[in-house]
Amino acid sequence: MNHQRPTPQLPAPALLNQWPVLAGMVVVLLVPFFLPIPMALRRHPLIGNLGDQVHVPFLMILTLLMYWRGPLTGRLKAAALAGMILGGSIELIQTMVGRAALLGDFALDLAGILLAVGLVIWKGHQRKIGLGIMVSVILILSTQLYFLPGLVLGSYHAKRSFPLVSDFEGSHEKWLWSDSYNARLDFVKVPDSPGGPGTVLRIESGPPSRWPGAQMKHFPHDWSQYRVLKFEARHVTPHRETVPFSLRLDDFQSRRDQSWVNSRFVATAEWKSYTMPIARRQVLYGDRILNLNDMSYLLVVLSDKKDSTAIQIDNLRLE
Repeated sequence: MNHQRPTPQLPAPALLNQWPVLAGMVVVLLVPFFLPIPMALRRHPLIGNLGDQVHVPFLMILTLLMYWRGPLTGRLKAAALAGMILGGSIELIQTMVGRAALLGDFALDLAGILLAVGLVIWKGHQRKIGLGIMVSVILILSTQLYFLPGLVLGSYHAKRSFPLVSDFEGSHEKWLWSDSYNARLDFVKVPDSPGGPGTVLRIESGPPSRWPGAQMKHFPHDWSQYRVLKFEARHVTPHRETVPFSLRLDDFQSRRDQSWVNSRFVATAEWKSYTMPIARRQVLYGDRILNLNDMSYLLVVLSDKKDSTAIQIDNLRLE
């Protein structure tokens, strides 16, 4: 019995009639997902910030290749499902090559698959709903990626000002910091910052929640030449003498083993200098030393989960 494969409604480019070209494209698209990312690329202000976005075009093209050639030829739904399985499998396999399985990356995979589906429905089946799908995905991606130009410029500035991690004075700073667990962040001008009139970061917990704070990860990642992280802080919470907070540091391996270092502090109503040792620190929940050659994440956390509190912080720097 002859089971003829459906003809793709959107014809494949003539170039894909050559099997060496098709095989080469599959290898080029898949291999980068299974190789450890070189440290130099992860640290690059442009490539590091844009790197995750390659999931979108790569999965779009892979889905189209499965629709055009092979056992799923002409079967759009099956090709889309296979793309989803491939995207999920990639995330799981990446944990075996020193990378992390991230839900955000899988969401980008889905965006690429939907773009492929929309293109076939629009150009192949001549249905405008396909264009609608593509436009919707692009708009959603745009709202998620609008910050990228500011983030890239801010990362370049952070590289130039290093070992000053953040002093909150430049307009780029707002792109480098984000809230954690529904904290409210503000860059406020104060007349009495540690260096005189200037701008500081204000972190305020809203309704009591789990570990509200502020996070940053767009800084140069090699801290191996430094022994301590220093900063100034005070609390601005009415009717409180002190406010507890902590500072957490992750290296790149923390993405996989969920281990980090943490130091606890107590803020008073007056500006005070704080020092966090970082050299030879053993991580929590593990038996290894924090890798200062490959740092990735900094988190300031308000530790009081029962009350609304606020602190101001300034001049994060390495020495």
